[in-house]
Amino acid sequence: MRAANAVDLKHREQLRAIDAHVHLATEEWVQASMGPYQASVERYFRTTLAASPLEAMVDTYRSARVHGMLLAWDAERFTGRPPLTNERVAEIAANYPDVFTGFGSVDPARPDALARLHQMARLGLSGLKLHPTMQGFLPDEERWEPFFGTAAELGFPIIVHTGTSGVGAGMPGGQGLPLDAARPMRLDAWAAKFPTLRVILAHVGWPWHLEALAMALHKSNVYIDISGWRVRYLPDEVLRELRTRLSHQFLFGTDFPMFNLMRQLDDFDALELPDPVRRQVLVDNAAHLLWSE
Repeated sequence: MRAANAVDLKHREQLRAIDAHVHLATEEWVQASMGPYQASVERYFRTTLAASPLEAMVDTYRSARVHGMLLAWDAERFTGRPPLTNERVAEIAANYPDVFTGFGSVDPARPDALARLHQMARLGLSGLKLHPTMQGFLPDEERWEPFFGTAAELGFPIIVHTGTSGVGAGMPGGQGLPLDAARPMRLDAWAAKFPTLRVILAHVGWPWHLEALAMALHKSNVYIDISGWRVRYLPDEVLRELRTRLSHQFLFGTDFPMFNLMRQLDDFDALELPDPVRRQVLVDNAAHLLWSE
């Protein structure tokens, strides 16, 4: 098992939630990686992405009793923006194991992509984050089979950005970012071919959220995170499945720092879900992905 085992059973039982989608709120990501995309993100989410010290972010999550799946960022080839490296995320997760589990990021088009996946395991990272829109690749192309196969062999859950993007939204040409790369169904063949590969469709895949739901209904190794949305605005079809037959395949998430952690938690509580379902979505489903044998 990887570094995530540092979160012991007692601590897990005390968690209010596991946030399945967390970005680093420091200058390293907000200003360096986002750079010219920051304005579109702020406009789309009606927020201000003010960089803050790492310690403030740690305090926010620790005081809320929330464990975060912290995401690296590797979109340099397509965007020209510097990455938030796997090494940096691994360092943060190792320094704050009660607060964060680290997910690496690898651009599949890198010539050393497979070597980087193996290096992620050596770094103690627990999963992989992909963003087809920002990384500029189509996930359903056959040439990526060794990449997804290696991720499956290494046991990495994969969080994949699906659906529209706040990055580039409202700008001419969407700042050159193609949305079609992030259709959920582009991942269906890999979830079928590699049944041990746990695929997390981030942001519910809107406007293709019905594709995401269909995939999760068809394949038990497909999950959906609800990050990137105010909970009250989630599509009706998504909320219906979250409350009922797919409750065991949904993950709570925020997309921090675009969304306020405490407000998202309060909004989720306002759904007034039955206790077993509430605990499943807030904690248990993500805990199973991160820490089960």
